[in-house]
Order: sequence, then structure tokens, then C-alpha cells
Amino acid sequence: MPGRVFNDPVNLSALAPTFLDAAGLAIPNMMTAKSLNDVLKDKPEAKRTAAFIAMERHDGCRKGGKGYPCRAIRTKDYMYILNHKPDRWPAGNPDREFCARYIPFGEVDSSPTKSLLMDNKDKPGFKRFYDLAFAKRPAAELYHATKDPGQLVNLAGKPEYAEIQRKLGAQLKQRLMSTKDPRALGLDAPWDYYPYYGAMRNKNWKVDPKP
Repeated sequence: MPGRVFNDPVNLSALAPTFLDAAGLAIPNMMTAKSLNDVLKDKPEAKRTAAFIAMERHDGCRKGGKGYPCRAIRTKDYMYILNHKPDRWPAGNPDREFCARYIPFGEVDSSPTKSLLMDNKDKPGFKRFYDLAFAKRPAAELYHATKDPGQLVNLAGKPEYAEIQRKLGAQLKQRLMSTKDPRALGLDAPWDYYPYYGAMRNKNWKVDPKP
């Protein structure tokens, strides 16, 4: 319906099943997202209470080519993020020797803003923004997405948000278990050993072999 606004959370993984559904084709079982055609047709049962997000490796910029595995759930009011390897650098290792592109914090492209933060990280007024961009993250993050749209204040671990964190964590775990996510099942994740096919500037960079 033209002019209608749908405010429930959705993500890009719903596009592929939506296109197949619209074309009258079967949706493969491997696709875990739902078609959005019920939303487009304004069916009464069209409802989404949460969107699920996953991240693994974007670029080769950590020792052994490892990624930064995290899983998240986004509801109308909250974003809960589970960082499986908080000991790793989310923006890539600060030492460029660990980066295939031979730049520090290689998950973040070179830019004037990046240079500004790195060159002034110890100056007053810069440290907070430097940490937000590059520092390691805690294992759990919880943000009130409507009150804190920039997601700058981590509420995880605060007693007044303990029940919300518990419920979102349980909902995320249920989803990951139902989709047989290797991280949730405690299995070795193959993504940590995928070869890197991007442009290689650092000839010494290597991916850890799969054990």
C-alpha cells in the first residue's frame, strides 16, 4: 500500500526470500529470514518483533586472519550484542603488520577522520571518540535504541536492565540454536580459516591453517 509506514525491525537477509516469494519460487531451507510479502500486501498477520544480525570477518586485519564474531538482536527499543571474542580488536589490530592491507585498524578505511582520531588520541576531547571507533568491546553490549540512537551508552550489566538483558539474550540464543549457528553450538567456526582474496599489501600476512 503506497504511503504506509512499517516500523517493525527487519534486515537485509529478508530481501532474498522476498524476491523469490514474489517471483513464485520456492524459498530454500537454508534461508532463515522470512519473506516480507505479507508486509507489502498489508496482511493482518504481518508482524516483526526483532531483527537478528551477525558479523564475522570483513577484512584481513587480525593475527591469523581472524574476524570479529558477534551476534545481535534488535527490537523496537533495544539492541543487544554478544561479542564472542572480546579479546580481539573490533576495528582490526592497531599494528599494521597484522593487516593484509598494511594499515592499522584495517576494518576502518583510511580517511581524514581516522587520521585525526589516531593523531590526537591522547589529547583532551579526542580519547572518548578514539575509543568508540577503535577500542576493544565488552562481551555484552545493550543499548536503548530509542533513547540512545547513537548507541553510545552501554547498559549491559546494570541491575535495572538485568531482566531486559536476560530476555534478549535468551531470545538471541534460541534463534542461534534454531539456525544451527556454530558459535552458539560451541563448534569450530569455519570463517576463521577462509582464505583472503582481497588486495594484499602486506606480503607477510598469513591466515591461520584450519586445525
